[in-house]
Amino acid sequence: MTRTVIPFRRRGDKASALATFDAPAAELLADGRAATLSAAQFGAILTRLRAQRDELGAIFADLETRAPSGDTRLDTINADLSVEASKGLAHIDWLIQHAETCAVTP
Repeated sequence: MTRTVIPFRRRGDKASALATFDAPAAELLADGRAATLSAAQFGAILTRLRAQRDELGAIFADLETRAPSGDTRLDTINADLSVEASKGLAHIDWLIQHAETCAVTP
């Protein structure tokens, strides 16, 4: 693909949730890793979701391996965080699966 100009939103323009995906999507498109801007945006979204899943997975693993501290309040908080992290991972997995099935194909 030839390098073309893709207009970006102004820095203060928060009108679109996709604004944070403009630069990564443009890179995917320019590098020929996506056929259309929509496909590039889906790729950028999936990349971000997978990175967030990895980050939350590391946090969950850390919470699961913590030994009891002896402080009931702290142990309760850690247990609650572990449950919520597990729920978050399940939700991110669902989002990734949904995004993959909805991905725009050329």
